[in-house]
Amino acid sequence: MGCRYARAAAAVIALGLAGCAQLGPNYLAAGRPLYNEAVQQTDAQQLLLNIVRQRYNDPVLFLDVTNITSKAVYSVGGTARATIPFVGSNGSFAPDVAPRLEDSPSIFYTPNNGEKFVRQVLTPLDTRTLALVLQAGWSVERVLLLAGESVNGLRNGASEEYRALISAMRDLQRTGDMVIGVDAATPPGIVLSFSPAARDMPAYQTVCKTLRGACGGEPLQLRPGLGVPANGAPSSLQTRSIYSALYFLADGVDVPSGDAGAARARNPGGPPEDLFRIRSSSAEPPAAAVKVRYRDAWFYIADTDGDSKVTFALLSMLLTLQAGDSGKVAPLLTIPAS
Repeated sequence: MGCRYARAAAAVIALGLAGCAQLGPNYLAAGRPLYNEAVQQTDAQQLLLNIVRQRYNDPVLFLDVTNITSKAVYSVGGTARATIPFVGSNGSFAPDVAPRLEDSPSIFYTPNNGEKFVRQVLTPLDTRTLALVLQAGWSVERVLLLAGESVNGLRNGASEEYRALISAMRDLQRTGDMVIGVDAATPPGIVLSFSPAARDMPAYQTVCKTLRGACGGEPLQLRPGLGVPANGAPSSLQTRSIYSALYFLADGVDVPSGDAGAARARNPGGPPEDLFRIRSSSAEPPAAAVKVRYRDAWFYIADTDGDSKVTFALLSMLLTLQAGDSGKVAPLLTIPAS
């Protein structure tokens, strides 16, 4: 009789151990989305934190998650109680078996402060990088507001002509009458190609006159450079570095009134409010796309602020491209230099 209870106990334990066969797929399905979301959220918080630091003239620091390993251990443990029957009595067997799953993660961090990274964030963005994101469908107006410093000497943020130029380019991009590529020269420049119908559009006239083209529908070039180019030369485009873009967007941080009054934060020049804004609050915001606590205040991008969310996503993408080897990423459209 005792053997019968022993066999019953063994059967229960075997059923618990049978769960190991499904452990791998189930654990992957449950764990991977959670780790993915955690890395994405903390990357966004770190980027937001560094923008806020720029508003206070504090040093920035990027800490990379270089590796994540997770070990899942599945075990079965418990107790079992048995009453051995005598003549004329009933026996009983009461197993109490509980499976247990333990997650043992190891996360490795590396401060991204080496010479290579510093040079990358201080180097002006490559025109191939801008062409890559533009060909992916990003607004040329948003890209050049964030990453452009000047065109033909027209300064971003200081010239109404600059804003009128990129607004007209956006109109042509939206209607499909302007295609953006790169030329095959060294260093590469951006080429704007226009549809036959574009010649009669006011937006095209604004673009070609600002870029000093013949306004006959020919492609227009934007070559890396400073100031006003010589007559007959392609227009010059000066791009910002990632660090400069952070500094520019930091002017869109609303700091607490006490910090502004005590001169803890620098006076903002400010990106347009339809481009980017970070709000602050003494209490944790209930609805935020991304939020971080710094200097005893909460800083956040409102979840309803679509423009700021898109600009923030663009900055994150440019940072990823610039921190990698962007020179080896080829744009989809390359136009031979004339």
